[in-house]
Amino acid sequence: MSPKIKILFIINPISGIGKQKRFEKILDRHIDKEKFDYKVEYTQYPGHATEIAAAAVGIYDVVTAVGGDGSINEIAKALVKTETALAIIPCGSGNGLARALRIPVQPWRAVKFLNSAEFKTIDTCQVNDKFFLSIAGAGYDSQVARRYEFFPGRGFKTYFLAIITSFREYKPLEYEINIDGVQIKRTALLVTVCNSSQYGYGFRISPHASLTDGLLDVVIVKKPEPWRVPFVLLNIALGRAHKSKCFEILQGKHVELFGNKKRWVNLDGETVRLDQTLNFEVEKNSIVIFS
Repeated sequence: MSPKIKILFIINPISGIGKQKRFEKILDRHIDKEKFDYKVEYTQYPGHATEIAAAAVGIYDVVTAVGGDGSINEIAKALVKTETALAIIPCGSGNGLARALRIPVQPWRAVKFLNSAEFKTIDTCQVNDKFFLSIAGAGYDSQVARRYEFFPGRGFKTYFLAIITSFREYKPLEYEINIDGVQIKRTALLVTVCNSSQYGYGFRISPHASLTDGLLDVVIVKKPEPWRVPFVLLNIALGRAHKSKCFEILQGKHVELFGNKKRWVNLDGETVRLDQTLNFEVEKNSIVIFS
């Protein structure tokens, strides 16, 4: 008989919309106890998940993020270039990375999904000195993410309200973008650099982005006329953003973005303040995923 896989579940008790509150019961009911030897730990403060994950390297085969994209980011950055794999039980609001990896968003289904998961590798990214797995965006999407953080409540209605209220007041900025040595200038509502395809809630900002191709997708979006907004949102929801006249999607391994005057960046769903000049890098096959 093969030895059991040692798996640690790190739970953020305040992440997303609270689906993780009953998680230990779900885990006990649906995990394959013949396959896994498991343990659960809870985070107590920002950054605690990174500390727990770092301590688990070499002890556990898999460390599982039970939370949203921000929690996944905290855990993943401790596992890069190690043999300890990352797994995901999506309990956030949008769950963009989980959806891109085709992981079920219902916790009990995600646990059952783990029972037949396999080890594989995916790419990771950095912007300046900050790690990200999924997306890093400047401009309008960083304002949406920041506004969403401060709105009461969670879920799609709150996210959509953040999209609409931010759109009315946000003015496009002038950007210079260097992609693998090719310099371009654009006036854009947002510039988002993608490793995976979507923000969450099925909003696929770069439908053909791949976590395994060693490339960054640079999504440049012009501000549409107000009457066109519903059609743009529909295209994004249906995975047809690349067909919209407002979208330009380019690819490269090294990206420099100049002109992020507001300095806020949407980093895997969380807003951080960085420099006006952003340097993006991708590292191919740098983290093991159990999915």
